[in-house]
Amino acid sequence: MKKISTLIICALFALTSCTSDSVQGPPGPQGPEGPSGVGGFIGTAIDVTGDFTATNSYTLSVFFDDEGVEVFESDAVLVYVKVGDGNDDANGVPIEIFRALPQTYFQGDKTIQYNFDFTYEDVFIFLDGINSNGTQLDFAALDAEFRLNQKFRVIVVPAAFAQNKQQIDLTNMNAVMKELNISEADVIK
Repeated sequence: MKKISTLIICALFALTSCTSDSVQGPPGPQGPEGPSGVGGFIGTAIDVTGDFTATNSYTLSVFFDDEGVEVFESDAVLVYVKVGDGNDDANGVPIEIFRALPQTYFQGDKTIQYNFDFTYEDVFIFLDGINSNGTQLDFAALDAEFRLNQKFRVIVVPAAFAQNKQQIDLTNMNAVMKELNISEADVIK
C-alpha cells in the first residue's frame, strides 16, 4: 500500500509540474550600445619605449589592465619593433618604420633577436641571442643601438578578425591598423 501511495504522489507531482500555465514577463530595457568597431571587431594598439637592461632582465613588459585594455584568451597579440624613420609625411614628421617580431640581427659573431610572448594579461618583449660558439650572449656588451631607447608597438587583434581576414599580411603593421581602423591618434602611448 505504501508503494502505491508513493507512486500516486509522484505521479500527481509530475503532472502538476508539467503544466504550461507560466507567463513570460515583459522584455527588459534595451542595453547600452557597445563600442564601435570594424565589423564588430575592436583592436587596440599600445606603444612601448624602453631600455633593455640587467635591471629589467632585458625585458620590456606591458600589463593590459594597467593600460585599460581588455584582452580575451582567444585574441591574438602582434608586436612590431621600430627599425627607423622613413620620409617625412605632409606635416614634415618622419614616418616610423616597423617590422614584425621576431626580428633577428647579426653583428659580427653575435646573433641578436627581439622576440615576445604574451597571455591575455600581459606581453613580454625580450632580447635573445647567442655567440657564434653557441654560448649565451652577454646583453650588457651589446651596442647601445640594440638595447637603449627601443620602441615597439603592440596590437591586440580580436581572434575572429584574424580568422576572417586571411588575405591581410599580419607582418605589415600599417595594413593591420588600417583594417582595424586604428589611427595614430588611437595608439595608447
